[in-house]
Amino acid sequence: MVVEVGTNKNGATQMIAAKNLRVLLLDDDKFTLEFVGDMLLELGVAEVIRAENGEQGLAMLAGLSSQPDILICDLSMPGMDGVGFLMHLGMQGYVGDVILISGAQQHLLSGMDMYSSKLGLIPLGTLIKPIARDELAAVITRFCQGK
Repeated sequence: MVVEVGTNKNGATQMIAAKNLRVLLLDDDKFTLEFVGDMLLELGVAEVIRAENGEQGLAMLAGLSSQPDILICDLSMPGMDGVGFLMHLGMQGYVGDVILISGAQQHLLSGMDMYSSKLGLIPLGTLIKPIARDELAAVITRFCQGK
């Protein structure tokens, strides 16, 4: 599936091939879960699985027959936060692509990006809230082009 995501600086239409992607989205904010989940679907992602914290995310991962293509994880959540969730994934030997999101400053997100890599995860990028459609599309596009 190819989806139009907007226009570039020259006015040319930008498209991405979503390739039947499945995404696990973790965020404690219900608005963000819905907003970003809907954006992903509009970008052509086939399935968006939503979790409100790390514990829910781990439970959902355990119940899936195959791992999602991409994890999108907020760093600050009640209960098990994004850092704890990533640590659990690393201890379980999970190898997968991760996009980190937060309302925090970029340098903090960048540090967590490096940390996730040390845990054996594959960092795709970091996005600061509120998440812009073109920034999300750019990260998804990089993933699709790399596969």
